[in-house]
Amino acid sequence: MDYPKLINEIINNNASNLDIIYNKLCELDKNEIINKGEIINKGEIEIDKNPYDDLFNFFFEQTCYYYNSTTNLYIEYIDNYKFINENNMLHIILKFISKYQDIYLLTSTHKQLIKTKIQKKIKERTIYNNIPESITIQNILSFLHPNIFMDRNIAKYFMITLGDIILKKTDMYFFIPIHIKPLITLINKYLSMYFYTICLGNYYKYKYTEHDVNKSRVIPFNNINISHYNLDSTIIINIICISIHYSNRYDNGDKFINMNEIIRPTICWISNTKKEDLIDSFIKEFLYIKNGYKITEKDMLFLWKSYIKKNNIINIFTKHSDILPYVASIIEYKNIFINVTSLYLPYVQNFKDFWSKYIFIDENNFEINELLMLFTEEYNIKNIDENNIYDLIHHYFPEVKIHDKYIQNIGCTLWNKKKDVLAFLANHPTIFKNELYSLYCAEYKDKKKVNKHYFMSFVL
Repeated sequence: MDYPKLINEIINNNASNLDIIYNKLCELDKNEIINKGEIINKGEIEIDKNPYDDLFNFFFEQTCYYYNSTTNLYIEYIDNYKFINENNMLHIILKFISKYQDIYLLTSTHKQLIKTKIQKKIKERTIYNNIPESITIQNILSFLHPNIFMDRNIAKYFMITLGDIILKKTDMYFFIPIHIKPLITLINKYLSMYFYTICLGNYYKYKYTEHDVNKSRVIPFNNINISHYNLDSTIIINIICISIHYSNRYDNGDKFINMNEIIRPTICWISNTKKEDLIDSFIKEFLYIKNGYKITEKDMLFLWKSYIKKNNIINIFTKHSDILPYVASIIEYKNIFINVTSLYLPYVQNFKDFWSKYIFIDENNFEINELLMLFTEEYNIKNIDENNIYDLIHHYFPEVKIHDKYIQNIGCTLWNKKKDVLAFLANHPTIFKNELYSLYCAEYKDKKKVNKHYFMSFVL
């Protein structure tokens, strides 16, 4: 008799005559049931034949569970991975068995033995050998690329490296941009919760400091703000489990990139790049010879930082000062680089002049975009953005504090923001509070305007 088909018809109410089918089961010879489901062995009942083996098989045909012995947690997989504790796992098993207890004439002993057998089987299915469905993999890859990675294979490589780390198969260093740190921190959090305590920071690095070049790999990311993405627990857990699968599938990261010649030069950039070649590239792109012109060491280092940032590459010099001797071996140097200049220097000199003339210590704060506006208007500068202003302040005036988008404790003689706001408020003492800023924007339509947060800080 085809037990699986018969039982499923009863459970799913798909049979044309449920009473007839049910009676067929009830009329089975009891000896047949005993022979199929019960073997007495040293006083204990063992379930190793039909119909109870059918129930055991039903469970694994209809569900997919894994086990993580490290944290004694179970993983339910239905398109996505979900961690559950042992109590929940047992509840799921017993609920499944209870659906069939009347049909199979199960006693409490039978139920206990089937439950134990199912749980034992699940514990043999380690999460470290999980195999996700294609739809799960494609969903995660579609999220990672093109949102976070510029190339689909680089997204795969990142997950392989993560899997290599989890499976303790690598001692490599993977260099990534600092703005991706929140993502690594989040993944590390879930690894600690559901796997074991592991420090991804031992492998993913944000700055090169004389690491072994043969063990150094570069993983390029898109220039994004990771906080703008909804990285919920399901996405992170799926990334972790797929990463483990990918590590098993491709063996390790290096074997994967050896099969992908397009991304291999990018990944192996550090091991394939000589410092001399990098300096040559910098000089060709950022400097040119011109008699009578000079570049100070500080300006040269700023140009170097700009070159690194513009080309989105890893700075393989341990200290910025280590760069200068390499440049001096090519460009004439006498405590200052002579007969050389850069197309990137004019706005640098203008900004230093702007700062010395118009900026002073004050209790006020200026937004970076406000300072950009004042600078570009005063010097008629184009092709410069907020990032350039931030870099200039950070390099030439490191004592100045910048929090988020605000440059703190400075004033500017070109615009007394506080005076403007107080003058407006003095002229409109009877206007409703919630209408004040709109009226201010209307009156100052063709003038410099502060943002609403700054404006409202003066409204009582």
